[in-house]
Amino acid sequence: MTDRTVDDAIRRLSTALADRYRVERELGAGGMATVYLAHDIRHDRDVAIKVLHPDLAAALGGERFLSEIRTTARLQHPHILPLLDSGDADGLLYYVMPLVTGETLRARLEREHQLPVDDARRIAREVADALSHAHSHGVIHRDIKPENILLQGDHALVADFGIALAVQQSGGQRLTQTGLSLGTPQYMSPEQAMGARAIDARSDIYSLGAVTYEMLTGDPPFAGSSVQAIVARVMTEKPAPIRTVRDTVPPHVEEAVLTALSKLPADRFTTAAEFAEALTATATTGIRRAPTAVSRRRTRVLPIGIVGGFALGAAATAWLLSARRETQVVTGPIMHVTIDDGLEIQPAISPDGKVIAYATGTSLHVRLFLRPVGGGRAVPLTNDSVTNQQEPQWSPSGGSILFLADGGVDTVAAGLGGGTPVTLINDTKGPIASATWSPDGHRVAFVRHDSMMVYTIANGETRFIASQPARECTWSPRGDQLACTAPRDFAGIGANMGNTGPSKITLTSTNGGTPVAVSDSLSLNTSPVWSADGRRLYFVSNRDGQRDIYYLGIGRDGRAIGQMHRLTTALNAASLSLSRDGRRLAYSVYTPQANVWSVPILTNGVATSAMATQVTFGHQLVESMAVTADGKTLIYDADRNGNSDIWRLTLGEREPEAMTTDVADEFGGVLSPDGRQLAFYSYREGSGRGVIWVKPMDGGPVQQVNSSATYGIWPEWTPDGRTLTWGCGARGWCAATRDSAGRWNVRTMAEMRSNWSPDGRWSTNSRRSNTGSAIARDSVWIFPRDSAAGRLIYVRRSATEPRPVGVQWGTDSRSLYFRQSDSDGRATFWSLSIEGGAPRLVARLDDLTHPSYRNDFATDGRRIYFAVNDRQSDISVVELIER
Repeated sequence: MTDRTVDDAIRRLSTALADRYRVERELGAGGMATVYLAHDIRHDRDVAIKVLHPDLAAALGGERFLSEIRTTARLQHPHILPLLDSGDADGLLYYVMPLVTGETLRARLEREHQLPVDDARRIAREVADALSHAHSHGVIHRDIKPENILLQGDHALVADFGIALAVQQSGGQRLTQTGLSLGTPQYMSPEQAMGARAIDARSDIYSLGAVTYEMLTGDPPFAGSSVQAIVARVMTEKPAPIRTVRDTVPPHVEEAVLTALSKLPADRFTTAAEFAEALTATATTGIRRAPTAVSRRRTRVLPIGIVGGFALGAAATAWLLSARRETQVVTGPIMHVTIDDGLEIQPAISPDGKVIAYATGTSLHVRLFLRPVGGGRAVPLTNDSVTNQQEPQWSPSGGSILFLADGGVDTVAAGLGGGTPVTLINDTKGPIASATWSPDGHRVAFVRHDSMMVYTIANGETRFIASQPARECTWSPRGDQLACTAPRDFAGIGANMGNTGPSKITLTSTNGGTPVAVSDSLSLNTSPVWSADGRRLYFVSNRDGQRDIYYLGIGRDGRAIGQMHRLTTALNAASLSLSRDGRRLAYSVYTPQANVWSVPILTNGVATSAMATQVTFGHQLVESMAVTADGKTLIYDADRNGNSDIWRLTLGEREPEAMTTDVADEFGGVLSPDGRQLAFYSYREGSGRGVIWVKPMDGGPVQQVNSSATYGIWPEWTPDGRTLTWGCGARGWCAATRDSAGRWNVRTMAEMRSNWSPDGRWSTNSRRSNTGSAIARDSVWIFPRDSAAGRLIYVRRSATEPRPVGVQWGTDSRSLYFRQSDSDGRATFWSLSIEGGAPRLVARLDDLTHPSYRNDFATDGRRIYFAVNDRQSDISVVELIER
């Protein structure tokens, strides 16, 4: 505060409290309050008056704050600084405490840096005793730190007991407006740091553990250059062993402090009294603590030469044998998650194999939930402040979870109460496709654009590793490799073949270098996870047409050993997660479907969902469709055999015919006006770019129209069937006409004419209107065949009017149809006359069991054909055994 502000506060206090206290001067200021020296007139004693900062007081409101603070006034204990008085003085909320003539623990630490072991133990025990008393009355301190521990003579006094609780209870969410945070990052428990709703006594135990750690070592367990860096370390890192800094600290004291500092509340002492008892225990008494992952064994000493040669040989042999051991599922699913109101995807099993984190929701609102493997209800992991939460990953300690959020990387405490996420890596340089913890929890590897990077949590530094477009990356247990799903083959075999085409599992050294492919390039290979010893990879592959779980041995050199082994049969798995000991495997079974449905176009009235009829069956994805003018045949592309192909269905029948069977993705099939040729675009050339192809319907050879240099998507025929037009990337539009020798002559066009009316007189798509300005997306224009003068027939003027999307011609060449899709998947279809006027609603699909998000549709003037999502996903957990 400025001198003027201090003087004003003293004046206001003095005036309002003149009959009770004489305010003399400021003693100090903290995050929530300023402390003043005052004299209690009635009892002739000096006291300390704490006054809440004005902005905080304004957010709280006096009546609620004073009501809550009465709870703390009832605490009477030798090691708790009592609350003498409280009130509202001219809008200043205050509370009064005795004036302690000693010093704070912070002052002593600044002077001595490290305290004698016995002094540290005594202070910690006395504070624990105070905490135990308060906890028995249902009061949690929430802000245990050296500044709030007063030393008077040989005793410790805990100040501000329950003040943080009073502030939080009375302030609610209004605290966010003040910019203040309850607690100090270096001493806050992981669950408090992440804003969990339910904070219990074990949070105070963690904070006391952090204070004790600092008394013994001279530094708090975690430090950093910013609050964000400290909170990230609190959530992800383990504190350095105390005896590495100060070997005079008894082992059982170190173990007691580290137990108090456990990431998960369940792994800490249950009560503060247990912590105090552990600090006084002898080395032989024993301390209740969760078992560690490493056990010490007595070994026989061998001559150094023998040890060296034997160890290297045995290690190499053991690695090879372990990598080649077989794995099998020994139990059926011990957990099965199915929720009817959304998809359950991307499971992440906790290191101890007891809890599943997973994503669920709609495509527009995905959230993370936790569910115990042994049964129980699902609870949200995060609050609702971030709507797009995906790909959860547990930290090595199990105390927090990392996930992708709106293009960045967030973390949240792994508690069941829900918390506020903390952003580790933002998206200012572009969205992040994948992120994964390092095995020590100190770093995060992530992929942004085509670059693989490593982010160090402590200092916020980012280091480049390799150029690799990748996703679903996981860090090896040894910390030397990253396994990723890569859409391209970095070993030089194959290439990007579309968005559902083959992908590979690659390994990249965390020290940098060229990624090495370890799986084949002809299948979809995804979701790699490491075994506990790092000697094999589990992943999902569809090499035999069905997505099953496979595993592959990995040598010390980061290359594959032997062949892939199938672990499951006919599972249709989508993503995997493995517990730390490698015994429990979680997987999701995700089956996206988008089959084609249809509704009639009514002359009078509106078709509804009840009139919808399913046309196609058994498809996973549908990208586009077209129906012949006679209404007998539907041409569409769909993912039915592991990648997208062009299909032909005679309407009224159930089984379609695959018109293309290439391993690459192929889309946008459209028949020529005479029905003799099928044009489509494909990624079969292997360049990662779409290319236009034409397939004779009589079974002749397929012809390539353009090269990848000119790109090509969404082909269309001109009404005479002689020319193909398509979008060609930066060039805008391209066209090709076949000469007498059968060669296609490609050219670019300044004016694009496409989406022709059946009679060939009109088109509805042009790059320029007749005024030379770009056509607004909310408009529908038509253009005569021989003129550049377009005519506007509809424009959306308000939010209540439909937005035209995917405009299609009716068979009479006088009507147009378009679609409007809501964000929740409800769809409406509208008809429009080329003479203009308001559009007419012809179909409303708001009661479908499954939504319809795609804008593509087709019509023959009698019915409208469209894709409906029919997605299904659940999660299972099985137990594995090696043999």
